[in-house]
Amino acid sequence: MRHSIPALWVALGLSVGACQGNAGRRESASLAEVVDRYRNAEEGAKSERAQGVLALACTDATVCEVKRICMAAIEPTTKALALKNEVAQCLNELDQKKLPPDSPEVAALPDKLEEATRLLQDGRTKMLECDKRLAELRVQFGG
Repeated sequence: MRHSIPALWVALGLSVGACQGNAGRRESASLAEVVDRYRNAEEGAKSERAQGVLALACTDATVCEVKRICMAAIEPTTKALALKNEVAQCLNELDQKKLPPDSPEVAALPDKLEEATRLLQDGRTKMLECDKRLAELRVQFGG
């Protein structure tokens, strides 16, 4: 009977490891899917898709780290797109004479465009790391 207890612990350890591997596989596939949804979304839907990535639950430490890396790419991109929309709206109001050319909102446009450009570049650079890490997850967990 003594021999069966260690065997039971080994079997239990293997099944827990398998469950964790399955969780990692599921979480990895889910993360890749929500990041792809973000990437393929139209500009107007990117903010909502970013929330989908943020809300994705993860328990596997490797998947959670890749999620963090991907969010570091998504956040500046999403903010840049929001700034771009603000600029477009302000220009539209200026064209429709709803906003005077000497208003503070119009004066702030160049800085907003510069920040949006910087944020987009930051997001693109960080997305390369996200893509690399997602590929590593596919290798690690299959899929």
